[in-house]
Amino acid sequence: MKLFLKDIMGFVILYMVSFIALVFFYKELEGFEQNMGYFIFLSSFLLFCFLIYRYISNKQFYRKLSEKPKHIEDMLTQNPHSELEKAFSKNLQEYMKIFNSEINSLKNDQKEYKIMLNQWVHQMKTPISVINLIAENNMDNTDFQKVILQTQRLDYNLLQILTFIRMDDFAKDMKIENINLKQTVLEVVNELKEFFIIKSVFPKVSIPTEVTINTDKKWIKCAIYQIVNNAIKYSAKNKIVNISSYMENDMIILKIRNEGVGIKKSDINRVFDLFFTGDNGRTFGESTGVGLYIVKKIMDLLQHKIYVESQPGEQTTFYMHLKP
Repeated sequence: MKLFLKDIMGFVILYMVSFIALVFFYKELEGFEQNMGYFIFLSSFLLFCFLIYRYISNKQFYRKLSEKPKHIEDMLTQNPHSELEKAFSKNLQEYMKIFNSEINSLKNDQKEYKIMLNQWVHQMKTPISVINLIAENNMDNTDFQKVILQTQRLDYNLLQILTFIRMDDFAKDMKIENINLKQTVLEVVNELKEFFIIKSVFPKVSIPTEVTINTDKKWIKCAIYQIVNNAIKYSAKNKIVNISSYMENDMIILKIRNEGVGIKKSDINRVFDLFFTGDNGRTFGESTGVGLYIVKKIMDLLQHKIYVESQPGEQTTFYMHLKP
């Protein structure tokens, strides 16, 4: 109510002045009816002057309200004049304090959640490694081969969780340098050698030794790992996963090709969407819809590009465009 009274005080004073002037002219001039035009003119003139003053004094405020702000701070007016403008700015500042407090609280909760999840993943990896080691010592037994396959699935899913929660701090964890592409690919192949063996799939790496790329080794290795893992998963038995490279338009193209189920045309434009499993995911029941999303996210953050081509029932090829 106080704000309302302060805001209309100018109008009240204006009409009081108009009223006094009306009485004054009524007494001084003969015939009120004959001089009504003067009264209308005077009242209108005073009102017009007041509105002009009010517009000029609140021009900045009106402009702020008509604009589409990109940030909350953009709505604040510098040196507010009117009582309404001052009250609006004051309330907005209070809302900003509350808003920032809630954001900080959510960030702290999210940070604690990530720490807890990170610790849980590391705690899970230890028993999985022990189980996997025991199974590796009994590779001749088909039951233990199944155990290895399942522990690798668990380990892969845990890796996806770790990668996913660490991507928020991607910039802090990024180190751009020249790395050897073949060496990086061979490291990935070596880490997946048991998966190759169990799936009866064979790797073929055709990358010149001297090829280097300018990127972050840890993150690009993670992206390559996800793609090669998928290539093994959806390959037919006794087939080859071909990994090669070539130059095109001043870019190094890493080509990863497998022979297997392929991807349907209706699914191919969505394979990088989060939680999209597609027809293959529903058929084989092994897809989480996270791996290729992580790959695309990493490639975008590293300012690389990735494309996929596929022939259903025959093959799938991923093309990673990397900076030399």
